[in-house]
Amino acid sequence: MEKASHTSQDYDHVEHMPAVTGVESYTDHRADDDRADEARGRNADKFDRSYWLSVNYIGTLFAVGMAFMGGIGGYGLIAPILSQINEDIGPDPNINWVPLVNLAGGAIFFLMVGQLSDIFGRRWFFIIGSILALIGSIVGATAKNVNTLIGAEVLIGIAVAFQQSFFWVVAELVPMKYRYFANSYCYLMTTPTSPLAARVAYSFQTYPGGWRNCFYLLIAVNATSAIAWYLFYHLPTFGMLHRQKAARDLFLNFDWIGLNLYSGGLCILIFGLNWGGVLYPWDSPNVIATMVIFLSKRGKEPYLPLHLFKNIRFMSAAWKNGLGACVYYGGAIVFPQVVTTIYRGRGQISEYDVGTLAGLINMAFVFAQSVHGVFEWFLGPRWCLIGSSIIACALLTACATDLANKSLTLGLVIPGSFAIGLVESVATTTSTFPLRSQEEIGQGGGLCGSVRNFTSAIAVAIFTATLANRLTTTFGNEVAPVALRMGLPEGSLPALSMALQGKGQYDAVPGINPDIQAAVQEPYRVAFQQAAQTVFLVTCAFTSIAIILSFFTTNNDKSTENYVAGGVHNVKDEKKFAHQHDRKDEEHQSEEHVGNNKD
Repeated sequence: MEKASHTSQDYDHVEHMPAVTGVESYTDHRADDDRADEARGRNADKFDRSYWLSVNYIGTLFAVGMAFMGGIGGYGLIAPILSQINEDIGPDPNINWVPLVNLAGGAIFFLMVGQLSDIFGRRWFFIIGSILALIGSIVGATAKNVNTLIGAEVLIGIAVAFQQSFFWVVAELVPMKYRYFANSYCYLMTTPTSPLAARVAYSFQTYPGGWRNCFYLLIAVNATSAIAWYLFYHLPTFGMLHRQKAARDLFLNFDWIGLNLYSGGLCILIFGLNWGGVLYPWDSPNVIATMVIFLSKRGKEPYLPLHLFKNIRFMSAAWKNGLGACVYYGGAIVFPQVVTTIYRGRGQISEYDVGTLAGLINMAFVFAQSVHGVFEWFLGPRWCLIGSSIIACALLTACATDLANKSLTLGLVIPGSFAIGLVESVATTTSTFPLRSQEEIGQGGGLCGSVRNFTSAIAVAIFTATLANRLTTTFGNEVAPVALRMGLPEGSLPALSMALQGKGQYDAVPGINPDIQAAVQEPYRVAFQQAAQTVFLVTCAFTSIAIILSFFTTNNDKSTENYVAGGVHNVKDEKKFAHQHDRKDEEHQSEEHVGNNKD
């Protein structure tokens, strides 16, 4: 299939070289770059064949996969069983902050990780990221209340920015034409903590420790990834990346003010969006103030890479990546409630099947991610994104037809989730191609990841607020008349609503009795069904935008397909490279000294 070429603006700093082994090769670096030759990207034919089977290379791929498994599990394992966790260490109205701080942490720190690791080197960033996730998992496993659990997810959420940077970390290790397949491998590694997360989480409930077993699993995964990063992930050192610059100078000249303004403003905006309609009314000073503060404070250009915002191919891929994640996170929150409230509540499924059906969206979504490389290979990114966006929009919106019809709903939600999974994964990988230089892959990947988690946090706020607001209306239409007719005091309706949603106890509802409690169950299921159908209608807003953005995608330049943006080495080579560079620097300084004496 014909693939579109890059424009001169896409690769400002590419230097083309004579063809090697029948395929045009090139180096890709900026004019002001002072990297050592060993730290530069090069064509795959420049690597010895044994490199691809080396312990460091395979071990690094393992480290990336394990870290991603842990990063996605911090949300995927916990979200389906939030209500059970709240029953055990709550109830606490702040339980929704558990998934929120996870998403916010990633959104705020993604760009920082990409920017700083481009400058100072990546190795210790990712080791520290897995250690942070390990500490957060230990805190979560021992949490005695919801506030402590929120604190655990803060640490895990910050670590997400490191662990879910897999797509650009792996992208610089393989030839460009294999990036889609490499990312498919990473998605496969998340099988226990993403597609099977709900099944695993519900199964853990039957063992001693209950939901805490989810965090015990994360402890093992994060500890393994930290060890693997340390043992195998040896990338170019700071001295190889910057032969003429001192770390102190780069550190002092970095735009720390821009970092703080961007991170702080983004954090405030995300929390403001999630406060609205939940903790405070949308027109309250608390919500409005957070919006104004965000809009009035902007980071400086050196931290926020404004040139990427002018790159339409990159931005369309980054936002499609975020839109796909929006639908995923929305489904991960709402659909498990559909399964437990409607299907289990009406006796359509057994208790054992709850975990399986609750994770269907995740399963279909991640299965698509795991095979997206095959679809891209045959269709190219452009038509893969256009086709899957259209299918996802049609099928997921159609789920609003009749949620009570289990067979119809499952028949729509499974292929619809598969299609949106293709959108997210193909867009994620595609975002690493149109950068002006592959040496800025951390910067581009960081911004893409930040966009993903930022839009996902917005989506969680929208889906949660839509469900809550619609449920208030449908509860008043379906449940309240039945309860009042049976003698429940009108002032007890808010407490009854909380009890039906699993956020309170029936014993706390004044005037309740067994007859009223039994009578309101089916009306509540009807009310919830109507509210949840509205949520599926809202998915159309995200998927329709994805359709429009897909038409800005072009196929990748075939002449770059064998280029490898980076590589790993062993400690022995690292010392040898450092010694060689020290000798070159001494020779260079000696030549300068001789020249000055002659003058």
